[in-house]
Amino acid sequence: MIEGCKLGIAEELTIKLFCRVSEKKVFDYLIVGGGLAGSVLAFQLDQLGKRILLISNTYNHSSAIAAGLFNPITGKVLSKTWQAQNIFTALHHFYLKAEKVTGQHFFHPMPIYRPFLSVEEQNEWMGKSASADWAIFIEKIYTRSAGWKGVEDAFGGLLLKQTGFLNTIGFMEAIKNYFSRKQQFLERSLAVDGLEITSNSIVFEEYQSEKIIFCEGTHALQNPYFNWLPIRILKGETLTVETTLPGDVVVNRGIYGVPVKEGIFKLGATYETQDLSPTTTAKGRQELEEKFKEIISLSYRVVNQEWGYRPTTPDRRPIIGEHPEYKNVMVCNGLGTKGVSLAPFVANILAEFLVNGIRSATYDAVDVSRYYSLYWKAVHKR
Repeated sequence: MIEGCKLGIAEELTIKLFCRVSEKKVFDYLIVGGGLAGSVLAFQLDQLGKRILLISNTYNHSSAIAAGLFNPITGKVLSKTWQAQNIFTALHHFYLKAEKVTGQHFFHPMPIYRPFLSVEEQNEWMGKSASADWAIFIEKIYTRSAGWKGVEDAFGGLLLKQTGFLNTIGFMEAIKNYFSRKQQFLERSLAVDGLEITSNSIVFEEYQSEKIIFCEGTHALQNPYFNWLPIRILKGETLTVETTLPGDVVVNRGIYGVPVKEGIFKLGATYETQDLSPTTTAKGRQELEEKFKEIISLSYRVVNQEWGYRPTTPDRRPIIGEHPEYKNVMVCNGLGTKGVSLAPFVANILAEFLVNGIRSATYDAVDVSRYYSLYWKAVHKR
């Protein structure tokens, strides 16, 4: 203040408001949820020069127990994953860059081997391999046993490339530590009823941002901003076993065996929609052991059993975009069982929209607006 001058009431209020705003720690985006989706999106936006505050205090069972497999083949009819070529290009680029920036190793490219059960299946894949769309993912087709110890593959099998697994715990820890060093990680919960939302800002206690993005997986069902979404909970269980499977390939036929370390493998996963109890089950263990014995003739010892919830959607597509009423409140969810492969691709699409204002046709295919009618129905019932 200039000595000898008196300020009017309006000027004093302006100065007080300025001081209040200037005391805030300002970020471009608040990202809630430090699981796979939130970690990938936070890092992607950070690499585009945006200032991120990553907020998480929930142990993410889904991401933490996942074997982290990425495989272009999906479903019982063995079709290619939606947008397979683009998704797999994005995931290899993203995780390799994340390793370089964080200085940690968590990305493990590795072939996947799928034993054939009949000559007919062998012939079917011989035909598919002639297609350029399939050939980019097929390393080799074996017409007789590939010779891996203990693998039951009398009819040969399919060896896939551009595949492998992500150490999900290692990745999430690396991202957490990366943002912690930058003082951009907050290990605590966010009470959504404490958010101050205006048309151009989000305020949470001493933190302020342009937008907030919820990446909460199944926890979205407890979030009043997005509890109307048709998130379907899919429970999965895994076993960790000690055995002598080959450590340079992932065997995958109704069950996968991912090498965790020398002589230790993670087997999974079950798909349960009825019994959603927050615990492991004898039924889950039995199912996994039976499937293991169908394709592997090796002795083994179970050393651990884990469970987790995965957020799926009716159309098996991710969900990204803006809240129907609060356009700076956003969501990134519904990655389901393909989180490792989908997360970088979806993060690219969302980041392109946020940073450059580009709304692609692929964005439209996963836009949350396809479910807006559910929100308005919920509003009218209140």
